[in-house]
Order: sequence, then C-alpha cells, then structure tokens
Amino acid sequence: MKIIFLHGIGDGDPHYSWLDGLNRGLVQAGHEPVDREQVIAPRYSSYLKTEGRGGKLPPITYRPQDEASARQEFERRQARVQRLLRTQHGVRTFGFNLIPAPVWDVAPEFFVSHASVMNLDQVRRYVRDDKVRADVMNHIIDHLPSYGDVILIAHSLGSVIAIDLLDHLPENLHVRRFITIGSPANIRALHEGSERLLKKFPYSRVDDWSNFLNVRDIVTGGRGLASTFPGAQDFLLTTITGHDAATYIGEASVSALIADVLYPGKEVVRASADIAVRMGDGEASMLLLQHFAEAVANNLKDDNARSRYRAALQILRDDIAAQLLQQEASGQLLSPEMVQLSNGSLAPLPHRWEFHDAVAELVVLALTNPVTPYEIDAGSAIPLALEHISVELGFTRRIGKVVVAAINDVQRSVAPKGGVPWGRVLTAAAGVALLAAGPVGLAVAAPAGLAGAAAVTSSLAAFGPGGMMGGLAMLGSLAGTGAAAATAAAVSGPGAQTTGPNLESLTMSVATEHARKKLDLPHDRTLWYQLTDFESQISSALNRLQPFNDPKSQRLVQLAAARAAVKQLLRFMIENGLSPVSITDGEPKQVGR
Repeated sequence: MKIIFLHGIGDGDPHYSWLDGLNRGLVQAGHEPVDREQVIAPRYSSYLKTEGRGGKLPPITYRPQDEASARQEFERRQARVQRLLRTQHGVRTFGFNLIPAPVWDVAPEFFVSHASVMNLDQVRRYVRDDKVRADVMNHIIDHLPSYGDVILIAHSLGSVIAIDLLDHLPENLHVRRFITIGSPANIRALHEGSERLLKKFPYSRVDDWSNFLNVRDIVTGGRGLASTFPGAQDFLLTTITGHDAATYIGEASVSALIADVLYPGKEVVRASADIAVRMGDGEASMLLLQHFAEAVANNLKDDNARSRYRAALQILRDDIAAQLLQQEASGQLLSPEMVQLSNGSLAPLPHRWEFHDAVAELVVLALTNPVTPYEIDAGSAIPLALEHISVELGFTRRIGKVVVAAINDVQRSVAPKGGVPWGRVLTAAAGVALLAAGPVGLAVAAPAGLAGAAAVTSSLAAFGPGGMMGGLAMLGSLAGTGAAAATAAAVSGPGAQTTGPNLESLTMSVATEHARKKLDLPHDRTLWYQLTDFESQISSALNRLQPFNDPKSQRLVQLAAARAAVKQLLRFMIENGLSPVSITDGEPKQVGR
C-alpha cells in the first residue's frame, strides 16, 4: 500500500523530513519504519509561483449513487477512528462524548485575530486561479497509481489541494485513510467568491477523514475543519506546538492511525471463558435493550427510516463491542452473552424477569430511544416491538398490548391533546448524571443514593472508569427515593444533581402500576404518597418564588405545569383504583387489593 504525501508551502520537503517524523512515531510504537519506495510525494511548489499554463481541470471521477447509505457507513468508520484515538495520550476528540477544555487561554490572541489575513498567497492562488489549480491537480494525478488502496496525508496547503482532489482521483483508487494536518482550509477568506472546496464529499471513495490541529499552529488559527466540511473529524493535539509536518506526523496519535492501516491486527472471534460468568442485572438489561432496538427496526415500515435506524444502531453496537473488549483487556471476565455481543451478534434473551418486574421493564423500554443520540421517529414500531419483546421474555403478546394501553391511559390524563411520546429519551428519569460512554450516545449512571441501580438512556450500558454500571432500573427504585432533591433541582436550574424522581419517572411509575392492575398483578399503593409529596414540594417552591420572579418566568411556568400534571396523575390514580383511599362523593372509601 502506497502512502501519498502532499506538502505545504515552500520547497516541498525534498529531504523527506515528514517521513522521518512518521518513522520515528512508528518505531516508538513498535512498528517497522516505512521505506521511501513505499511513498509518493509529488512536489508542485513551482506551479504555485507562476501563472498557470491554461491546462484543463481533470475530470470529476466520483459519481455518487446511494449517498445516504455511503454517508452512514462513513460515519461508522469515523466512530471507529474516534474510539481508537480515545485511548491515545495527548489527543482530545470532539463530538458527542468528549468536549475539550477551553483552549483559547493558551493560544495568543494574535493567532485568532490574524489567521485569516496571514501571508497564504500560494493557497489563495491555488483556490482562485483555475489555471494554477489545473496544473497542480494534473501534476499530482500524474504521479498517482490508477487503482488500489492508498493512505493520503496532506499538510497545510497540501490539505487544501487534497480536499479539492478527492473527487478527481483515478476512478479505481481508494483512500483507506485521509489525514490532514495543520490545515488552513477553514479560513473564510480562502472561500470568498469560490465554492470549489465546499462541494460534496466522496463518502464511498474515502474510508475516513481525520484532521489534526494544535492551538499554537498559526496557520490553523486554532480551529478545526468539521464546521466547514461535514466529512472531517477534528482532533486536538495537546503535546505539540508549531506547524512543522514532521512534528505533526511523529505525534503518537497520528502515527497510530497510519499504523492501524499499514499493520492491521487480526480480527479474532473470542470464545467465552472457561469459568462460567453469569450476566449481571445491568448486562442483562443492556441485552434486553438491544433486542428491543432490533424489534423496533424490524417493525419500521418506512424503508428510509429503517435504513437510518439500523445504521445508527450498528454504530452504537460497535462501541459496545469496543468497550466490552476494553473491559476484558483490563482483566474482567465476560459472560458468554457479552462475548457474543462483542463478536457482533445477540444472544437469546434469558427468561430471568418475573412477570411483575417485566411490566416495569416494558414501560421503560416504551419511552426509551435505543439509538440515542440519534433521533429517528419510530412511531407505531415501538408498540409492536413491545409485543415482540413480551414473547421473547417468555410471556404473551397480550402483555405488550396491555402496557401500551396503560401508557396511553396515563398520557391522556396528563396531556389530553398530545400523543404518547414513544421512544422519548429518558434523560432525567431518576435525577441521574450523564456520562460519556462512546463516540456517540450517552449513558447514565445513578448517583450513590439511588439503590445502586442505573437507568440507561441509550443502547450503551455505562462503562465508566469504575466499570460496568448499566441496566434499566426498576421503577420502584426510581420513584422510591423521595422528591425533595428533584424539586430542588427544578428550583436551582439545569445541571443540578438530584437523587429523587421527577415528573417523568413518576408518570412511568403510574403507567407501570396501572398496567399491573389491569393484569391482576399486585400493585404499589405507596406510589400515591410519592406523588403527593412531589406535589407539596412543587407547591412550596412556587410559593417561595412567586413573590420575586417575573410572572411569566420560565421556572414558574415549568413548576406550574408540573403541579398541574401531578394533580391529573393523582386524579387518574383515584379514578382507576390506584390510590390508598378513593374519594367518592366526598366520602373516603378504602380500596382493597
């Protein structure tokens, strides 16, 4: 496999210092160095110093067919790159799970204020002069193989040319890895009056695109490319300074990406351990959520939605597999079901949930989005998936139908004009704290006071620093910890940590107990006191805030709406025999089991 290197401004690095940097990084990581015969590094600086010769631009060779599918597969490969670099020292990834600390405190203001007007004449000449552009592109293409796989690395000005070149490459040439370093392609001035670099990205031709920057590189201005080019994935290097190509490429995370393609490890399907390891509750609930997601996908009628749903689910499962491997590498024994999941397939669901508990699990599933943070309307597929999961759990379809009916009943009592929010993400079901759990997707881990359980709001069980913390929490735990802390959070504002239920978890609890009663199962009448306590706390908060807040303040509106909803839930419980005492015609009446 050939490595193609496109240099930046200057003489084109005739001494191959960039290759010395790459080999330094490879050797430090225990790999063989790369020979010069393995690289292609065309020099084109002379074409940027003179007027163009009037040649024609090379033809566009990339003809997208199924672009939506190609983009989804591309993002799956991008997620793999982010997982790989997440374990590297000295690199910060951007995206759903990792948000870098403020970086501008270490970047001199000059970098930011002057980056767009720096002396980048060669770059501007390439972007704005079609003759120069044609000469450079044709010269580079003349040096490239006509077919096969390549790694494309582009530095500074070379990154601008490489971006432009991607859909002009020989038709049978495939870019296994595209890496840009120290790129100025985000500078707005380069794009003024030109759309050349803002065209569609060839997702089928390029496996992935990683852009590396450091905040002390004046050419980048401390900014990445993802905001300008949807195909780019930015990585911030924290241990290097300057703009030199050899320094960038020699950095461990950059050379690791190159080594990943040059020296791929063998994919080994692992067998379960000789020691029998039983799934924990969290792992079992994660497996349940995966089966539910599969059932949702199978019941989606719209072809486009089903395709997007499955693609998103696959990305999340890749991340689960990677995290399970990390757990195994740290010495933790995996159950046979988790080994199977890490190998890319689902083990059968165990019949470990009792009838009473299965009802609660189904309620939580009905209101959970298994592909968080992706939002794909599953609509009627969710009720149908509940029926399927009921059978997989060892019961009948009727159980799923009863759960759906119970949720509908409760929803109508709280919001008569609204439908059931099937698949709504339960991001605050128990006053839980969000954890980073992968390149995409958020999982939640319960605070210390929440009965040791955790509510999972995506297809990921939380693999935090402390290990596996996943599982769908039983609603008894969600609603059984008191409401004072939840109300305090409502008063204090977003981000407050709580250990009690909120309106969403209480609503689910009412739906669960309603379903249990419809199925002639024992139901929890103490839930009534959870709601009345919550009502008192909300009312107390309103009473404290109203004398001072603006009449239409957001906090007052939210609290008033929550109190009204709780009143409707209490009325629903009375009317459906779920309260300890049913009020009929002004007279208390005890309700038996």
